[in-house]
Amino acid sequence: MDFFDVLVRYETTLWNHLDDRLAAAGTVRLGTLSALRVLRRHPGTARVQELRTELGITVGAASKLVDRLERDGLATRSAHPEDRRSSLITLTATGEAALEEGTAVVGRALQEHLGDEPAAAAVTTILEHLLTTLERVPAATR
Repeated sequence: MDFFDVLVRYETTLWNHLDDRLAAAGTVRLGTLSALRVLRRHPGTARVQELRTELGITVGAASKLVDRLERDGLATRSAHPEDRRSSLITLTATGEAALEEGTAVVGRALQEHLGDEPAAAAVTTILEHLLTTLERVPAATR
């Protein structure tokens, strides 16, 4: 349990620190920045499903997130050419600029926090491995 307690506390504290830095810089908040990063990873092919999967949120939450991205001019939703039940979500120029600015702010904050510490890369590798392993476990047994 100690591992879990420390990991969750660190994640929450780091999230709040980075979100505060983004707010102070007057750019998008961390939840929005995370969504913009997902959209960039899927240029022209992003759907609500990609946001749901990569952000670990429900379909309803992902759909509402897209509504907010559209409202704020950060993304547009268009009809999927092959699946009329689905939409494609694309970053706008405003969304691209917000992504660049937010990424720079977070990058500077992480650099100040972590430095060039090689341990950060090692921890990232370990966490990616643990996440991949956990995602392979059937949901009913998690």
